[in-house]
Amino acid sequence: MKNFGKTNFLLYYFIISFFSYLYSSEVEFFFHPNEFSLGEIAKLEVKAYGDKPFRTLQTNLKKNGVRVRYVGSGTETQIINFKVSKTQIINFYVDTDSEGNFQLPEIKVEYDNKQYSSPAISFKVSKKTKNNQSGFFNPFSFDLDDSTMEENPEVSFHTNKSIFYKGEPIVGYFVLYYNRYRQPFLERDPNHSISFPFFLSETLRQVTVQIEPEVIRNQIPKKTLVFSKEIYGLTALKSGTFLLGKTKFITGDSLRFNSLQETIDTNPAKVIVLDLPKNAPEHFTGAIGNFKISFIQTSKQVYVGETAYFELVIEGEGGHEGITPMEFSNPNIKFISQSKTKTFQQLESGEYGFFSKVKFLYGYQVTKLSKDILEPYKFSYFSLAEKKYNTLSLPIPEFQILPKRKMATEPRPKKEIQNLQLPFLFLVLLAVSAIIGYIGIKHYKFKIEKQSFVNMMESFGKKRNFFLTEYLEKKGLTAAEALWLSELINKEKVSNFSAIYQGLSKEDKITAFNLSKKIKQ
Repeated sequence: MKNFGKTNFLLYYFIISFFSYLYSSEVEFFFHPNEFSLGEIAKLEVKAYGDKPFRTLQTNLKKNGVRVRYVGSGTETQIINFKVSKTQIINFYVDTDSEGNFQLPEIKVEYDNKQYSSPAISFKVSKKTKNNQSGFFNPFSFDLDDSTMEENPEVSFHTNKSIFYKGEPIVGYFVLYYNRYRQPFLERDPNHSISFPFFLSETLRQVTVQIEPEVIRNQIPKKTLVFSKEIYGLTALKSGTFLLGKTKFITGDSLRFNSLQETIDTNPAKVIVLDLPKNAPEHFTGAIGNFKISFIQTSKQVYVGETAYFELVIEGEGGHEGITPMEFSNPNIKFISQSKTKTFQQLESGEYGFFSKVKFLYGYQVTKLSKDILEPYKFSYFSLAEKKYNTLSLPIPEFQILPKRKMATEPRPKKEIQNLQLPFLFLVLLAVSAIIGYIGIKHYKFKIEKQSFVNMMESFGKKRNFFLTEYLEKKGLTAAEALWLSELINKEKVSNFSAIYQGLSKEDKITAFNLSKKIKQ
């Protein structure tokens, strides 16, 4: 009986532990590295998997010689095996005043009104290295650790599909494979362009790709690092076999003071682009995906001699490159304008992919009181899921035709015309004054914003790349904001910051001005 009681107790213990693990899996704590030198810092990342409210309950903490500092938060969209997940991240820096073995103090966060505490994490702090980071006191120092001499890094370009159809959008990204780097440094060589033969390419923003942190590469275990600064959306323009992503990268170990950076060639990805099946329908122009069509604005009534307008939208999963306006057989129906948008987002299936929306505006010239028989709008696309062509048909909405309007042709009296001239001139002068004032205010506002941007960029000094990003995060910027500014200052090779600001888009100017105010605060 006693043994049976112990068995029940162990069974209950494992059940409770299992459900506790499931409950706490929404928030995870990551500490790295678990061994570092005195004077260096470690990083604690707290990740919450979801969109619910997430915040820290502690900003600064010092206990038993361990100092923990809150340095910011951010969000990350991840694609793991091309399944989307969103993560919220809170970052802390950890350092000590002495060497030895330590335990991380308990850090508390709140997610979805529930509190989570960090587990007991042990780490070791060793003596300072003989060579300080700046090398100021010992300019002839050498790092005797030659463990990276055997490092054989490799950068390869990967795509989410190796066999696909012409016109079908795919995703491409670079991966570094390495062995002994403590903290790998990876940047694309700006002197070499990327080769995407017979492909349309675009850079995807606010998207990251995650793969396994360690893989077997040529029968050798290697760690991986995705080059998240440049993730590409690619669309094939021609069928055949191609090598994508040929360029050069600069890599090295950013934590080694005297480590040498090297330039290496990338291994391109081999892809096969297939032609679409034959016997395409009459209205097929190259659209691939899964779409639907609908009218969003139509005229309810129109007079003879005037124009009835109708606007329709084609939207769905896939690229918009193959969506073109239909030509009607009725010569009185004319195509007027179009607008196209394409975003990389989470789809209804739960996977991540392209979603396009295309709007077409048409005009129908009404020439008589009796209405013509109008053909329906037809749109054809190739469905990847069904591996066949589909054709959608949508009838033109009904509208009422009214008799031609009677226009007043009698001339106005001369006195009435003279009475109207004075108010008209006054309104013209008032409008001109308002325009001049508006231009002056805009010019003054632009001057203030530009000067704020210049002052911010000059305050960075000679900080660049990783050092600039770390500096900006300490100033209170998020990781994404710091990376955006670092890429901006690295991309422009001129020191005229006024010229850089003038070359930004309207949205980027607003972002830069807001960041300069944030840094001042």
